[in-house]
Amino acid sequence: MLGMQLAISKAMLTGIKDTNQMAGARRQKCKACGCPDKFDFHVPDATWEKVVPPRYRNKVVCLGCFDKFAFEKQVDYSDSLEVLYFAGDRAVFKFAAVSAEAI
Repeated sequence: MLGMQLAISKAMLTGIKDTNQMAGARRQKCKACGCPDKFDFHVPDATWEKVVPPRYRNKVVCLGCFDKFAFEKQVDYSDSLEVLYFAGDRAVFKFAAVSAEAI
């Protein structure tokens, strides 16, 4: 599957609210910019393939870099991102899109 999958996904999907349970878990880094990736998101494979350069397609790409790649390629992904997870140091949050539009 070409969509984003992070090690923290399992913890978020099983409802872990106390990130102390994730102590020792290494946060993945974006392979495009090298920054720690605190957001887990998923877009359809077709969108991922249109947006992400081939050298990064099977790797971790942060939301910021994904957005930059989409801007460079003029791809509107505003209707493709439905759920966004944030994994902080003290809590994990799940965000759902209420509305979205291209800018």
